[in-house]
Amino acid sequence: MVGELLDVKALREVDGGHVLGFAGEVDLSTAPALEKAILAALGELGGGRLIVDLTEVTFLASAGMSALIAGREKAAGKDIELAVTASPTGAAYRSLEIAGLIDVLSVRAG
Repeated sequence: MVGELLDVKALREVDGGHVLGFAGEVDLSTAPALEKAILAALGELGGGRLIVDLTEVTFLASAGMSALIAGREKAAGKDIELAVTASPTGAAYRSLEIAGLIDVLSVRAG
């Protein structure tokens, strides 16, 4: 647990790629941990697909969205597809929807 607000789950392999999950709140204080975990996962992958699972994220601030965009840019430079999974009724999905990032970050219902 990072700062009691964000839990970073272990990178796991699934059909069609790798999943990196998060649970809790992503705000100004925890967004750097989100970005660091995404960049570390991208560093481990030689290609393919990274799915950032936000289905258990209860709050997603703009700093977290910036971290996701930074991860997307890094992934594109490594020829890795980065996709985001979020619950359509969850806070993360709603924040991404309001910001107009659903299509930009390839957000899928999870």
